Amino acid sequence: MMTVAKDPRYARYLKMVQVGVPVMAIKNKMILEGLDPSLLDSPDAPVPDCSKKTTTEDHDDASSDSESSFSD
Repeated sequence: MMTVAKDPRYARYLKMVQVGVPVMAIKNKMILEGLDPSLLDSPDAPVPDCSKKTTTEDHDDASSDSESSFSD
């Protein structure tokens, strides 16, 4: 099982904490990149796989909306 600390997407943010970057700035950046900022507080937690599914669903919803706007 992959932990937050071992996942390269999260490991770079944990490194930022270690070198002294303000935590709120890191969490804001994580949100912008679609990652869960609460996982920064628990590096030994398992990485959730839902982020990939959410991205796919959001993309599908956007294409559905654009199709409906063209039909009007």
